[in-house]
Amino acid sequence: MTSQHLIITAAALFMTSLHVAAVEPDCKAVQTPNQQRDIDTIKRIELGWLTSEFHGNVDFLDCLLTPGYAAISTKDNLIRSKADLLGNVAPNKGKTTQIPPLETTVVVNGDQATAYSVMKGHKKTGEPYESRFVDSYVFKDGAWHAVGGVDL
Repeated sequence: MTSQHLIITAAALFMTSLHVAAVEPDCKAVQTPNQQRDIDTIKRIELGWLTSEFHGNVDFLDCLLTPGYAAISTKDNLIRSKADLLGNVAPNKGKTTQIPPLETTVVVNGDQATAYSVMKGHKKTGEPYESRFVDSYVFKDGAWHAVGGVDL
């Protein structure tokens, strides 16, 4: 075997070990507790989601978002996947940024729910801003999971 083949084989083994070492999050431990099919639970999840984005809690979001999750951004007409969101959140791990106020209106229809939220905050310049978004949920296996969203 040539040295080039040895390097390629070693790299492949290393990447395989990284994949095997990747641990799935304990969703029962990180999800919003005491979930019911009600408005209050969805409001708590929305606040937990926002907190997770600001503080880099990728495990919470990994468990909350379904594998096919996608969000439409009306500002730039892009669709962002679950992987996109997790990648954007990861650099915030360990941050203790103050969470802006969140106003949420929820409709629950059996195992489905829709949340419309308005987040109000201030930019680093002190200028106020407002973000609006809609999230769609499905109740499955005893917990709510986000299936899609729209950032307005």
